[in-house]
Amino acid sequence: MTEQTTEKLNPSIVILKTGDKLITFLQEVFEGEGEERKGVCLVMNYPYELDLISNPSPDNAVNDLQVKFSKWCPYALDSSYRISYDGVLTIGTPDPGLASAYEAKVQQAKEIEDNRNAELQQEAVQEVLNTTEISTAGVGADTDKHPIAEPFEQVDEEPAVTPEVV
Repeated sequence: MTEQTTEKLNPSIVILKTGDKLITFLQEVFEGEGEERKGVCLVMNYPYELDLISNPSPDNAVNDLQVKFSKWCPYALDSSYRISYDGVLTIGTPDPGLASAYEAKVQQAKEIEDNRNAELQQEAVQEVLNTTEISTAGVGADTDKHPIAEPFEQVDEEPAVTPEVV
């Protein structure tokens, strides 16, 4: 299976049959090549659930609506999810202001993810350094820990006798 990739993905509004309203970078997964190429499923990258919240104005005359972004699956560390075609009700294009706000949110999420990955790598390296004895082989090695081995005993053997062919 191969995923369709483009240099710059544009965000899409996806409404699932469950009623979830999402903004995500949407890709399609294909199988096969040429005329045999067939769509398998969709991949949602960095999906965020969209909610409208009321923001009352100071004069109480008009309530402004604002869009709230919530991580779609906050229990997972994943940022990409495969979804079958039949789980989607419709797909649309977001308002340019909403698309810009979403792209900024994703950039922030990527930076946090990169920092978390760097911290995890540093912790793993530190754990290895703390739990593993430092090797003493090489220049400045402690020969008490790695004594020079006794040479193999050399035995002079008589050459093997090969039978004569008559």
